[in-house]
Amino acid sequence: MNLGEEAKAIEDKIIEYRRHIHMNPELGFEEFETSKYIKSILDKIGVGYKGFAETGVVATIKGNGEGKRIMIRADIDALPIVEENDVPYKSQIEGKMHACGHDAHIAGLLGVTELINNHKDDFKGTVDLLFQPAEEGPGSGGAVPMIKAGAIGDPNNPHIDAAISLHVGNFLDGGGQIGVKDGPFTGSSDEIYIKVIGESCHASAPHEGVDPVHIAAQITTSIQGWLTRFIDPVEPVVFTVGKIDGGTRYNIVSDTAQMDCTLRTLNEEVRGKIKEALPKFCDGIAKAHGGSAEVKIIKGYGVGVNAKEINDHIRKTYTELFDADNLIEQEKPVLGAEDFFEFSLRGKIPVAMFWMSTTNKDKGFIAPNHSSTFDIDEEVLYMGAATLAGSAISYLNSH
Repeated sequence: MNLGEEAKAIEDKIIEYRRHIHMNPELGFEEFETSKYIKSILDKIGVGYKGFAETGVVATIKGNGEGKRIMIRADIDALPIVEENDVPYKSQIEGKMHACGHDAHIAGLLGVTELINNHKDDFKGTVDLLFQPAEEGPGSGGAVPMIKAGAIGDPNNPHIDAAISLHVGNFLDGGGQIGVKDGPFTGSSDEIYIKVIGESCHASAPHEGVDPVHIAAQITTSIQGWLTRFIDPVEPVVFTVGKIDGGTRYNIVSDTAQMDCTLRTLNEEVRGKIKEALPKFCDGIAKAHGGSAEVKIIKGYGVGVNAKEINDHIRKTYTELFDADNLIEQEKPVLGAEDFFEFSLRGKIPVAMFWMSTTNKDKGFIAPNHSSTFDIDEEVLYMGAATLAGSAISYLNSH
């Protein structure tokens, strides 16, 4: 029996785990019940574990001798979304929902744990199964707090040699397909907060004040043109103004306006160049209209870069276990961000994440991640578990 068949044999368990977690979603750094549930399943499997960063958990399985050490990661937090699906496993917590597939990631990694534990005599080295809080935030996410807490050892001398992860979603053409890409895979993500300062006056005499809402509008449109001339046009950059808040009443020019924005790139040098120049640019636009602008930048996740070395083990494992035609070589990265890549410690550790499609058009599983109607085809989850487990064993047996 190969890993694919073994994973298929525990498919019902994986689906049961996923449905329990889906019904009981918790937001970032609030995953106390989720953490307890994970530990209860690890106890049943018979694998030891430690807690990190309040709600994080790391289980460890040692092979039949000394060797390399690989970490497999799943994120465990939900989103503040009201679920609209009418299913037996619908969220039981009002205003919270596993709308990004993290419930599937947890369930899959619990399945991986059982598979790895059953094969601990078949590899040398160590596998860490890391359940991470707060991938969706708040703040800088849960990966950095886990790293600081020692989940992968001393950050200056980490004990892991590699890390892998998957992310489910209703993309690609069909369920069970995986998407693999070497190099840049996900974008950086920074929060940009621009406070535009003007001078209040009556709306009937705007010349007597300085209108910060008008200035915010000028900044919004000017940034897009500026970036096309400031950054090499072959470099992907997205600057989105997600919110503008200014004013208290229809006939008053306000004192200030607030802009909440995000910056996404695939190049750390480009990211740094924009962040350095942006405050001066925004203030210059504001000053040209008689006001001023203060820019606050909150550093988010870095560019996610996949190591070919790790991807090759994923490719090898998947094509041995499943239909090779369903392994898709992704041509393009995405500008969505992922804090899994923080575990690379800025490139010191080779890491890789792959997409796994949970699409099933016949069953209606087509809604995108972060949607109130997001749901997945659970019948492909065992394939992800088998691929992760096999890739980890393949890596360890190659060293």
